[in-house]
Amino acid sequence: MWALCFSIGLSMNQVRGFVLSFVIVIIIFVVSAIAAGLLADFFGVWKKPVIGSVAAFCVVITAYVTAPSHKQKSSAVWLIIGAIAAWVLSSTSPYPEDQPTLIPLYATYISGFIALLICIVWHKKHNKNLKQDC
Repeated sequence: MWALCFSIGLSMNQVRGFVLSFVIVIIIFVVSAIAAGLLADFFGVWKKPVIGSVAAFCVVITAYVTAPSHKQKSSAVWLIIGAIAAWVLSSTSPYPEDQPTLIPLYATYISGFIALLICIVWHKKHNKNLKQDC
């Protein structure tokens, strides 16, 4: 694994940064999903689309913010990982009363994609400002 990291041009500090980013993203996923579920329950709204949307948004934004480099790629990779995980999780339900629907899945995808667009726009604006300062 280390050979792969170094072959794509990552320094040891960047590898450590990505490992730390991975841990932070997983923690944010769990915390945001629990918090969204509690808030949705408090307000009496359908939990699944709220949990998925909030978690997807938080994961993509957190991936961008915590990545030591390749921030846009990192957030896009996490969007893809999250989309696959959401698809797998949406196909199984422990509750027999849950009717099969794609609304929570689509809400999750849309939220993650909006977060990725925000990251892209932020990145372009931030890099544009850096280039003008030079």
